[in-house]
Amino acid sequence: MDIDILQVQNLTVSYKVGDLTVKGINNVSLNIKKGSITALIGESGSGKTTLLSAILGFLPKNAKVNGKVVLNGEKIMENGKFTRKFRLNRWRLISYIPQNAMSVLAPTRKIKAHFIDTAEAYNIPKDRALKEASNILNQVGLNERVLDLYPFELSGGMKQRVIIALAVFLKPLVTIADEPTSAVDMLTQKKILDLIKDINQKFGITFLISTHDVSVASYISDQIYVIYNGFIVEHGSKKDIISHPLHPYTIYLLSNVISLSDGNKLSKFRTYFKPKEVSSNGCPFAVKCPFVTHDCFTSLPNQIKVDDREVMCNRYLEVEKIVYS
Repeated sequence: MDIDILQVQNLTVSYKVGDLTVKGINNVSLNIKKGSITALIGESGSGKTTLLSAILGFLPKNAKVNGKVVLNGEKIMENGKFTRKFRLNRWRLISYIPQNAMSVLAPTRKIKAHFIDTAEAYNIPKDRALKEASNILNQVGLNERVLDLYPFELSGGMKQRVIIALAVFLKPLVTIADEPTSAVDMLTQKKILDLIKDINQKFGITFLISTHDVSVASYISDQIYVIYNGFIVEHGSKKDIISHPLHPYTIYLLSNVISLSDGNKLSKFRTYFKPKEVSSNGCPFAVKCPFVTHDCFTSLPNQIKVDDREVMCNRYLEVEKIVYS
């Protein structure tokens, strides 16, 4: 896991809306380890989907992209332009599980048609495609009879398993999943997360998963990136981020987690985070942060390396003393 399979370097995404330019992602860098499961945590509107779409090349035409994406040591994108090699082999290199994935299956086509279409795009014969489809369906806990069913004949959990099977059908280097458990119940959620873990271990496929749910990231990931307003505000190992968050926004997210065992030691800070009727040209979280100073409103904080993590807060030492003393 020491090799970076996917690197995002200084990625910025902005949108042209009339005469305005709106930034969606701000100078983001990611280093995703080979064979790992990495979680991208943030609330709705934080920039998760925009970031993942930029990596995949799925942004709308009014988006402007600056930065690079490197896959397995080869540059696949620079400033929004993807290499021909990547475009021709996209699903073999990076596959995608979209939000509300269950709605992407064509309702009038049998499940096997979806696998055949994917295979034909990469010149894989139909008989081989169906054999591989049967095998991968078995791997995700579905009988091969599912191939002859229509989407409406499947439960929500079965549809989600089919989508995951389609995503890993060609054994990609990386699979990106955008909120893969957002539309299912808690029991199905755990089954899906266990399935992703199983695929990761069996096939060595690297996963990058976005979620708004801290408990999902805690359950499944090896490392965590926390995103707020288009900025990566903290990243590190799951253990460091979950057990000892340093950035005020990460502390805020974790303060809202309900614990049924030993209690949430950060819950006392839950009411501290109240929006202020001011604007900030500095830290993006300054308008909500209870640990803010005047300087936080005027200058953008640096990414500061703290042991094996990075935190975007110039006052992290003071915050740490207040929170953990």
